[in-house]
Amino acid sequence: MVRPLLLGLLLAGCASLPEVGPAEPMPPVRPEREGAFRVAVAGMVSPKEAHPYRELVQHLWPHAVVFGRRGYGEVLALLREGSVDLAFLCSLAAGEVVAHGYGEVVAQSVPAGWTRYRALAIVPQGSSHRTLSDLVGATVALVDPLSNTGRARFFQALRREGFQPERMFRRMVYTYSHDRAVEAVARGLVDAAAVDGMVLDALLRVRPEWRNRIRVLWEGPEDPPPPVVVRAGLSPAWKAQVLEDLLQAGDYLLALGIVGFRPASEKPYVDLWREVRR
Repeated sequence: MVRPLLLGLLLAGCASLPEVGPAEPMPPVRPEREGAFRVAVAGMVSPKEAHPYRELVQHLWPHAVVFGRRGYGEVLALLREGSVDLAFLCSLAAGEVVAHGYGEVVAQSVPAGWTRYRALAIVPQGSSHRTLSDLVGATVALVDPLSNTGRARFFQALRREGFQPERMFRRMVYTYSHDRAVEAVARGLVDAAAVDGMVLDALLRVRPEWRNRIRVLWEGPEDPPPPVVVRAGLSPAWKAQVLEDLLQAGDYLLALGIVGFRPASEKPYVDLWREVRR
């Protein structure tokens, strides 16, 4: 049974944190020659869990300014208007950026050996739901309207089963982070959630007690892992330096299932975006 009050408190707590609140007005980007660098971290994980990203940025670019944003849409808007130079995005959002020409993929994350980047639908361990069709009338936590693993792949699977996901659930809520969605299932606040398998695998390593609270209902295909995107117009020299820095990043993001970065082609992300849009 979903507890609406507790669910509301969970989501309200997420929205009240300053890092994930509405985008505040931002000053103009300083010229590249001054060495300033603006980095956006989208809401893949909540501010508490996102600290490895901030540590990584501080390590690679000590003078960078880091901006957290609640949703991918807000980060895409900042890239589109040139207000940030670099963003850590999910794969689908990156595909949209590249497809519309206001950003470029420079690198992709490398998953740890104990995880893979794929979408999962999870339910409480004791749930009677066994298949996707059992979710008709359920309360479901999604991550973001532009999330690949936290919405798009899940909805794609439901449509292939003949359902209209926008109409089949009793209620849909957006948590704007994968760990919040996992927590909502672990605490029995929702009937199901669509989440990133890498985030879930990482969370279960530090919260092993959740293994007895969560069950995987459905697993999607392995997709190109989350990339790093730079705004359109960033000079070739800066792009080359960004890539060189990322290749030396080390395991700052190991707690999130990422052991480093490698060069990436934009094509897999655009292909993913086009496939999901169909």
